[in-house]
Amino acid sequence: MPRTFDLPTELASSLAGPAAAWRFVERFATHLGAPVEATDGCTEEELAAAEQRLGLRLPDALREAYGRFGRRFDLFGGQEQWIPLEDVEVEDGVLVFLAERYWYWAVGIPVAQAVDDDPPLVTDATPGDPVAAVWQPMADRFSAAFVESVLNGNLLCDDMGGMRREMMPGDLERVERELTPMPPFEDGPEEDGCRWYAGPDVLVCVDRTDPDVQLGWICVRAFNRQALDGMCGALRGDWTYTMNY
Repeated sequence: MPRTFDLPTELASSLAGPAAAWRFVERFATHLGAPVEATDGCTEEELAAAEQRLGLRLPDALREAYGRFGRRFDLFGGQEQWIPLEDVEVEDGVLVFLAERYWYWAVGIPVAQAVDDDPPLVTDATPGDPVAAVWQPMADRFSAAFVESVLNGNLLCDDMGGMRREMMPGDLERVERELTPMPPFEDGPEEDGCRWYAGPDVLVCVDRTDPDVQLGWICVRAFNRQALDGMCGALRGDWTYTMNY
């Protein structure tokens, strides 16, 4: 595959705002052989119908994301999945548009901030239960979280959804030595969140969000099986396909 898509450079540039995020996703999909087409988004009529049903205008960035990519479930069909436009709902004052595939958690935009150009996101581990709902800040910009959602959830990479295992001593030093650290996509202290690292054909996420795992998880995504096998071979351990956990 020609080296026309430099992943670390493209990914760093994607964080400049919504327009940069759309450009990254379009180039990402093209590089992986599935270009975004004009018919891949929801129509204006569908967007208007959703807004009428919800009784509010969709945030501009979310509206444009559905308008560009709303039918591309191969971009968001992994462990975390975008909710079809017709099923988007408001729960406890939050416009919920993304959820873990078994609904262990959900992500949305506070309705009170829906008018922001690039609104913040919140997350909750009890979706559908307004009594237990505790929405916590997740990301300060929709566009950055959108890019991360594609990295996590796309089914275009030839890696079966990626691999993951618990972190072991020495993993982080090896990753930082061989890959380029990316700016954070989400809010919060680095020691309690996720940090991405990129190479020419591989992405590694160091995920410290699980309080039950001492050092956290290390997750690998790759454009092709050779890159996946190479990274997992360099970081030896008991790897599991992410989609299977």
